[in-house]
Amino acid sequence: MKIERFNSFFREMGAFQLRHRWVFLALAVVLTATGVSGIGHVSITNSRDSWFDDSEAISIATDRFEERFGNNDTIGVLVTAQDVLDPRVLEAIRDLGEALVDEVPYADEVNSLVELEISVGSEDEIEVINPFEDGIPEDPERLAEIRSLLLSRPALVNRLFSDDFTETWITLDLLEYPDEEEWSQVEGAQDPMFDSGEAAIAIVTDPRWESELFTLKASGLPYTETEERDYFGREAQLRVSSGFGLMVLLLAFFLRSFRGVIVPVFTTVMGVVVVFGFMGWLGVGVDANMMTLPIMLGMGLSVSYSIHIVNAFKRGLVRGIGRQDAAIAAVEETGWPIFFTAVTTMGSVMSFAAVGIETIQWLGFTCAAVVLADYLFVVTLVPILMSFGRDRHDASVSNGSGAVLHRIMQGLATLVIQRRRSVVAVVAVFVVVTLPGAAWMQVNMDLFKFMGLEVPYVKRVWEVTQSQLGSYLSYNITIEFDEPHAMKDPEVLERFDDLLATVGAFELTQSNKGVPRVFSVLDIIKEMNQTFHGDDPTWYRVPDTRELVAQLLLLYEISGGTRTYRWVNEDYSILRAQVQVSRFDANEITRELEIIERIGDRDFPGARLSVVGAAVQFAELNKKIVDGEIRSMLTALVVVAVLMMIVFGSVKTALIGMIPNTAPLAAIAGYMGYFDSPLDMMTMTIMPMLLGIAVDDTIHFINQMKVEFERGGTYEDSIRSAFATVGTNLAMTTIVIGGTFMMFTPSPISNMARIGALACTGLFVALITDYLATPSLISMTRPFGEEKE
Repeated sequence: MKIERFNSFFREMGAFQLRHRWVFLALAVVLTATGVSGIGHVSITNSRDSWFDDSEAISIATDRFEERFGNNDTIGVLVTAQDVLDPRVLEAIRDLGEALVDEVPYADEVNSLVELEISVGSEDEIEVINPFEDGIPEDPERLAEIRSLLLSRPALVNRLFSDDFTETWITLDLLEYPDEEEWSQVEGAQDPMFDSGEAAIAIVTDPRWESELFTLKASGLPYTETEERDYFGREAQLRVSSGFGLMVLLLAFFLRSFRGVIVPVFTTVMGVVVVFGFMGWLGVGVDANMMTLPIMLGMGLSVSYSIHIVNAFKRGLVRGIGRQDAAIAAVEETGWPIFFTAVTTMGSVMSFAAVGIETIQWLGFTCAAVVLADYLFVVTLVPILMSFGRDRHDASVSNGSGAVLHRIMQGLATLVIQRRRSVVAVVAVFVVVTLPGAAWMQVNMDLFKFMGLEVPYVKRVWEVTQSQLGSYLSYNITIEFDEPHAMKDPEVLERFDDLLATVGAFELTQSNKGVPRVFSVLDIIKEMNQTFHGDDPTWYRVPDTRELVAQLLLLYEISGGTRTYRWVNEDYSILRAQVQVSRFDANEITRELEIIERIGDRDFPGARLSVVGAAVQFAELNKKIVDGEIRSMLTALVVVAVLMMIVFGSVKTALIGMIPNTAPLAAIAGYMGYFDSPLDMMTMTIMPMLLGIAVDDTIHFINQMKVEFERGGTYEDSIRSAFATVGTNLAMTTIVIGGTFMMFTPSPISNMARIGALACTGLFVALITDYLATPSLISMTRPFGEEKE
């Protein structure tokens, strides 16, 4: 396929642009104004809701759970004191609980030391009491009686409070959030989870709770997800702005032209603003944790495209032609390879659609839209804006940094021509050495690994997990029977008790001094049974008859108990248990969930067992990340390879273009495996995205060599010419893009730092292999045909 024909077409396009440049500028202004005005309508979404499709089993099970038992999320505050039964501490617990219930949107009820339901018996009756119903006592004897009563209840000791009374929980249950279809219709509305989180943060961090008597440490997904959104947003803004500043400095250093700097910067900003502005107008939510990647990609590619055009334009000025002719010549020279690289990059990032995770699919479509917008702005506006002004000779490409790079490029050209086989062998050895590291690559959605303990709120959550009562995540087990009142059967309750005993012994189940943090209706039934039998601790067990089970549940309700229906449904056909998890281990949590399912099939035939909650979501997401990464990479490789075959009209040339690009992929996979850099929601996007950027360099290189060869040159001349023109551009673009990503590496957020390190590693490995492997393979395989006389 003759490249010259494409170049002729783009020369005509360049001339058309300049003839109508004021029209194009007006259109750009209109698009930019529309985008800017739409930024105010951008809404931030909760990425966790986008992990699973509504048709997936885990989403269906979660919806069924929330229909019956309300919100799956809670907000917890760990209270630590020398004695949590100190009246001043109890008053603070009461006041904080009331504030949470009154001021947090979707608050249901609070559970704490001052909101207890304890069954006590007398000769005539059983009562369900709250020891603090009449206020916080000051009398030491009364407090001692309460302390003794609390310690006599196994359902509370080392679960709601520690047995040394130095720790206790305040837990706020939440009502079910409205569907997105409801709240998204309200102007300025945000995800209801963030509404709850923001209110809770404002309450817990209020200075009135500062005291030498106690400390408060909050947790719970609404609370921590809101903190993550805010912290991540601030950090992303800092990294993007610092990367942007470095990009401007590097452009100034390389291009030595005021207009050559301002024009790429202008088009970079416009491309990103227009995409996110249109998303605001269309009501498409933006994931705060993921939006950094398309912005950085847009910045990098916009600068890359601009450098190719600006340097081609300046070469025209050096030849002595006018500004408008130089702009047309620049479009002729760079139009086709830039168009092709934009298409391959969009194809590569669109491979995220194969992942099966809505958040990653959003990222793929957003990245593709940013690439398209940047391409259109750059190829349209850069030649037009560079064409204005007086015609003059510009020799800046032949001095300063340009001259240094030119000498380096000629040295590299000589190296690959004279040592091509050795160069290919070295690249092959590099791939062979680094690729096995992929075998040690692990998927890990653990918060502490993802964010890192240098982030203040993550450190606080980690401290909570290290406390006596602390836990990291939780999940809920439900068993649904077809018959009403089925759970009142003592045999069913005994099997349920055995299941929870097995769960309590799991490695990941949080426990304190041998008491697992597993909660269910069994706590109420066993305590009522103990109270019914004279408060004898030996009767803290499942009753022997169905009639007694029904009687105890009825007594609990008529005596003032209100919490039965947190654990069973109204017709007593569903049992629920909550299990708190000490840490996250994808393989172990998967193994434990499989055990629960096997026991459910064996002990509850005919019933439906479901497990839902954050721990389950993370485990399922781990599986999807592994499968999605494989599908995404294979899709990206196939798409890019097919596009290269079509465009170059040669399978051999396409394969030559693909081979060098395995090196950066191997480098990233090896880095992640050898240096324990986990695969997660963000790092899984690096390899397909990097493939799209790296292939851009390969396309420019091969395209330029093919153009020179078609003009009658030899392979050696073609290689030297490509190094002299495109080679310097590739060095500039890689340094600029790598520099912007390098600004991520000092981030206290571990994941951001990993993104920066992985991107820089991949980009510079891609550049080196393009310099060494691509021309060496071209020289060895001669894909363009035989040299002409």
